[in-house]
Amino acid sequence: MTQKVALFDFDNTVAKGNSITRLLKYDLAKHPWHFLYFLKVAFYYCLYLLHLSSFEKAKSAILFPLNYMSDEELSDFYNQVIVPTYYQNVVAEMYKKKEEGYLVILCTASVEAYMQYNQLPIDCLLATQTQPDSCQVIGKNCKDHEKINRIQCYLKSLNMEIDYDHSYGYSDSDSDIPMLSLVKHKKRVLLKTGEMVDFIPKK
Repeated sequence: MTQKVALFDFDNTVAKGNSITRLLKYDLAKHPWHFLYFLKVAFYYCLYLLHLSSFEKAKSAILFPLNYMSDEELSDFYNQVIVPTYYQNVVAEMYKKKEEGYLVILCTASVEAYMQYNQLPIDCLLATQTQPDSCQVIGKNCKDHEKINRIQCYLKSLNMEIDYDHSYGYSDSDSDIPMLSLVKHKKRVLLKTGEMVDFIPKK
């Protein structure tokens, strides 16, 4: 069965800024000594840049705050820090697409540990996964071509295929060109204003 879908990135698309950066600031404000963890972060990113380790190992290192946050704290972080950064016009677009019968999918490299607390009008959240109560990334970072894999796997579980001609995709970044290739109507969200315009690759 074909289904019209609306695919949304999150960071700088639904919410302004990088949510992991906000997570780090939130954690350091409460635990200033955690800055020492950045030595480990730098080490793993150097290994990644030298092709001696995976990106997922480096991302696990930078997600160290997850080791110290309860479910309640993660919920508070999302609702107190992330929700106020929403582009309200993009959220309104999500509601509109939902009302028009689109399957609304939020697909993001941000982590499910805090993204699960969103109350956006979505049918499915596809995010980077970590082990429970841990910063260790499970599987692949949900970015680039991995977004296609995750979206197609979800749709397959519903026995659905994307109605290409009537589907929409929203992102701020050229890194989402693979995801946007799944739909005909592509929209870029502008960083400063959140305005939605036709998506023209910058590369």
